[in-house]
Amino acid sequence: MIFTTLKFLVFFIAVFIGYYIVPKKLQWLVLLAASIYFYLCASVKYVMFVLMASLITYLGAFMLDKLEAKQRTYLHENKESLSKEEKKIYKAKVEKKKKVVITLTVLGTLSMLLVMKYTGFVLENISVLANVFHVHFTRPAWNLILPLGISFYTFMSLGYAIDVYRNEYPAEKNFLKYFLFICYFPHILQGPMDKYNELSQDLFAGKKFDYSQAVQGIYRIVIGVLKKMLVADKLAPVVGTVITNLDQYFGINIFIAILFYAIQLYADFSGYMDIAIGCSKMLGIRIAENFDAPYFSKSIAEYWRRWHISLGAWFRDYVYYPILRGNFASKIRKQLKDKNKYLSNNLPTVFALAILWILIGFWHGSTWAFILYGMYHGGIIILSTLLAPVYDKFYEKFPRFVKTKLYGAFQIIRTFCLVLGGYFLFCVGDLQPAIQMFTNLFKNNFDGVKILANMSQDSIVSIAIGTIILLILDILTIHKINLYETFRKVPFFLRWPIYCIGMFAIIMLASGTVQEFLYFQF
Repeated sequence: MIFTTLKFLVFFIAVFIGYYIVPKKLQWLVLLAASIYFYLCASVKYVMFVLMASLITYLGAFMLDKLEAKQRTYLHENKESLSKEEKKIYKAKVEKKKKVVITLTVLGTLSMLLVMKYTGFVLENISVLANVFHVHFTRPAWNLILPLGISFYTFMSLGYAIDVYRNEYPAEKNFLKYFLFICYFPHILQGPMDKYNELSQDLFAGKKFDYSQAVQGIYRIVIGVLKKMLVADKLAPVVGTVITNLDQYFGINIFIAILFYAIQLYADFSGYMDIAIGCSKMLGIRIAENFDAPYFSKSIAEYWRRWHISLGAWFRDYVYYPILRGNFASKIRKQLKDKNKYLSNNLPTVFALAILWILIGFWHGSTWAFILYGMYHGGIIILSTLLAPVYDKFYEKFPRFVKTKLYGAFQIIRTFCLVLGGYFLFCVGDLQPAIQMFTNLFKNNFDGVKILANMSQDSIVSIAIGTIILLILDILTIHKINLYETFRKVPFFLRWPIYCIGMFAIIMLASGTVQEFLYFQF
């Protein structure tokens, strides 16, 4: 059930009405029923996967919570009789049990994702290696369709179990409430990857209808629909034509195609998030923001703090920091502390970043193109980390220049160009056509700008209008200007006609074909 369809509109209106007419203590049950129905509409065949991921992490967290409670009770009851050493030994035994539980929970949950998403990739590479060494290997057929949202709900459920293991909050005793957290319909298919202790407060609290919140929600939904239907859906066939006909496009056409893809992907993904956040706002529920004007970033590291924010936060909290603070990184720091301070400070960071970005690339897709995409971004960030002393000297030598708007504009353009470079791998999703597309950029068959010649006038107009609006929204975000709050000051009798005209314009200019959201493939 795609957010930009009439079916979803009818569904959400029914949810909205049902949510506010039932008693507050039953509202979460309405959301649970709606979320189960929503996922069944998207994927009846794969509902067992989301159920299994939820069950494994629920039971794992429950056992962890029980071990922790048992430890607290035992230590409290025997605080006078146990020596300090005995307490330490007992805690070590409990910690060992907890590590076994969390390890089994993580492996059990990840196994579904690994089997469904990466088995084909592993078999394909075994086949290639077998051919290289002239070993006979018959690759088994593996054409399973990836369950929608599996990468998102798997990571959310893992984050919950790890948080309980870390004693950040107690485990949820009610499985149905926990299941709602996992399958909550605005975020199950594309995120954001909310944290349980933050989202659960709103999911189960019971909400009274708030007119201001509802209007804010409608505003975000309208913005999301505009991004998706006016920009992303109009650009999709244009970019798709180039990607599927790489033998016919060269030079400037390739550059325009990759630029269009950057706009399409951002409009598509952030548009989904706007609609998800807007729907949640109308229900009085806050979900995490996932974008913060990423194309205005001044470095790749900053770009990833602004793009797909919840994914970056997940990998930072559950992969990067644990590696950086782990035994291996600590040993490297200690061994090099007296020998080479620069390496002592940077080598553990480089090690952690390398693993982090390989995994981020692998999360996005089971091809070498996606792995190299992660390594590309990771390599730039690692290089920037190693060159930090050089940057610091430059900033010290030219303090006025680095604060100028000209230098700031250079940093933004440089970062955006680097992001575009990564999109050659990302938009195609396979290594050979990605290389072909990149090499075609430097060829020119003097055919002119063919890509624009194939576009209709209404497509060009709607893309131009939508992109300008997208740009304005991001500029306002950069300057921390809340467009909704500013617009709300406009008198009611003027404001609502503008809303209606805007919606009418979107309907008139929008693509007639409903396009799936790009991140559904992940």
